[in-house]
Amino acid sequence: MNTVNIILFILLVLAMAVSWYMGYRSQRFFRPSLRYNKDERDYFIGLNYLLNDEPDQSVDAFISELEVNSSTLESHLALGTLLRRRGKVDSSIAVFQKLLGDSQFDKDELNKVKLGLVKSYVAAGLLDRAERLIDELKIADLEIQYAALIQGLTVYQLEKEWLKCVMISNELLQICPANQRQSFQLKASHFYCELAEKEIELQHYNQAREYLNRAVQMSRTNVRANLLLGRLELALQLYRQAIKVLQKISTQDPGFRAEAFDLLVSAFEASGRDKDLQAYLESCLHESPGSGLILKIVSYIESKQNRENARKVLLQQLSINPSINLLGKAILLNARADEQSNAELFNKTLEQFLNSKPAYQCTNCGFELQKLHWQCPGCSEWGHVKPLELQADKATVRQN
Repeated sequence: MNTVNIILFILLVLAMAVSWYMGYRSQRFFRPSLRYNKDERDYFIGLNYLLNDEPDQSVDAFISELEVNSSTLESHLALGTLLRRRGKVDSSIAVFQKLLGDSQFDKDELNKVKLGLVKSYVAAGLLDRAERLIDELKIADLEIQYAALIQGLTVYQLEKEWLKCVMISNELLQICPANQRQSFQLKASHFYCELAEKEIELQHYNQAREYLNRAVQMSRTNVRANLLLGRLELALQLYRQAIKVLQKISTQDPGFRAEAFDLLVSAFEASGRDKDLQAYLESCLHESPGSGLILKIVSYIESKQNRENARKVLLQQLSINPSINLLGKAILLNARADEQSNAELFNKTLEQFLNSKPAYQCTNCGFELQKLHWQCPGCSEWGHVKPLELQADKATVRQN
């Protein structure tokens, strides 16, 4: 049992002890002859379990004897929360359901119990039950309502009910603290993107455009919205609009230029704007591009121009920003004809090694991923996963 859990249990026991003692004093006032009765014995049994590092038994002993009333409500709520955090979700639900069945609590107290039960339902995956209680809590006081809506957002994300996520986000934006607005706006923007992706797949382009316009209105920093708009404009053969939208990504987040590169090249070529495409490639190379974008540019130059031009560009970029990502390609382009097979083998091996390494990282929690996820699997936040460039170790030869 770790230190945090020990501290939590000690605090819980102290709260229970106070509640028990107050009840015990009142009993002694009316029944002074009772000493060391059953309640008292069970209290000391529970305390003994706790001191001997047997928390489950101590909880069972306390919960069986702790009275249910307004003065002990906070202790019961704390107990239910603690059980949930320790993974004993069924026991946590039982605690809250027992409280909910008691008719002596007022409306505000019952709302606190319902909120605790919602959290335990969500933890247990009983999402339909959680939804019903969340709807009831939407008319509670502001603090409970806010907490319930947060749980609602979790539920609808798990169910991939993106339209409901949008609705909940809009409700949260009406009551959330000012410092949370940007976060909820970014979430809502991604929910609109989720809706738009489905519509694009179904070729419902007008509806997709409406969702994406709302996504942009919600968050001007959401790169994903412009990537999807670029895809949409390309599908509709609106190439100039596609170029305009996709070029905004360079100012939104330069790290995502590699993600937009293929779409931009397709739009430039389809619209016959070869000079503009060349200017775009040159501007990218002058703006300290990441290794992923450099490799895309070099491969494009090799396929459209010639190997020598690609080699010159790569060597120039490698000298400016040494990167292990570029090393294999450089060896391949510099290899003589009789060395080509060995160079290809080396490059393939290096690619396999790099592909096993994370290419993206969440800036919120540090979780590393091999593929791009707009919602971090680690912390579940939206829009914090960014490309992670693998820079080469810069080895310096030291002379003794």
